[in-house]
Amino acid sequence: MAMAHLRRAFQAAAALQLTRPGRRLRFLSSSAGQTTEKNVPYQKTLKEDGHPLPQGPTKPLPASADVVVVGGGSLGCQTVYHLAKMGVTNVVLLERDRLTSGTTWHTAGLLWQLRPSDVEVELLTHTRNVVSRELEEETGLHTGWIQNGGLFIASNKQRLDEYRRLMSLGKVFGIESYVLSPGETKDLYPLMNVDDLFGTLYVPEDGTMDPAGTCTCLARAASSRGALVGSWIY
Repeated sequence: MAMAHLRRAFQAAAALQLTRPGRRLRFLSSSAGQTTEKNVPYQKTLKEDGHPLPQGPTKPLPASADVVVVGGGSLGCQTVYHLAKMGVTNVVLLERDRLTSGTTWHTAGLLWQLRPSDVEVELLTHTRNVVSRELEEETGLHTGWIQNGGLFIASNKQRLDEYRRLMSLGKVFGIESYVLSPGETKDLYPLMNVDDLFGTLYVPEDGTMDPAGTCTCLARAASSRGALVGSWIY
């Protein structure tokens, strides 16, 4: 029902004439713009940082599609993957350079499952399952997932009480977590200075991923289900 509504909404909003007949999707040769206007360390795109873009023959785009996803970063790749998995295979992902060439490639890749909102917790728990297990099973590729655990640090009682609420919410979704004393935290992380800590919340199944590797896996899985990922067309 929801997918039928989504299809109708996209079709009504854009009866997508993606391209003139014979036009081909290609990588742009012009320099990509900065990913942010603010004075922060990570201002360059992957291409500006000196990474060469792929070159070679291209394939023509279809004349129309049910859904067009613009941007081959983490959100775009997640979107096209889940649409394809739900059976919407007439999907095109357009990326002007290559996957993760914008802001995604230099993100930290942290995945912490506990949040104040139950919607966020459910979404992050699902994402963890996709990244840590499903994608590797589907594609044979590794997302760079490392289950090194997450540690939330509290310097006062109020913050630790908030972490206890997060722990209670996490239990509803089957997320294992523990409130630790400073001494228990020191046992877990011997190099950590715990003199100014009130306590911590430890989530053993949190971890990190490789953002670029994850997007590659998402695009590969979506492509195998029939989606067309533009940045793969050389």
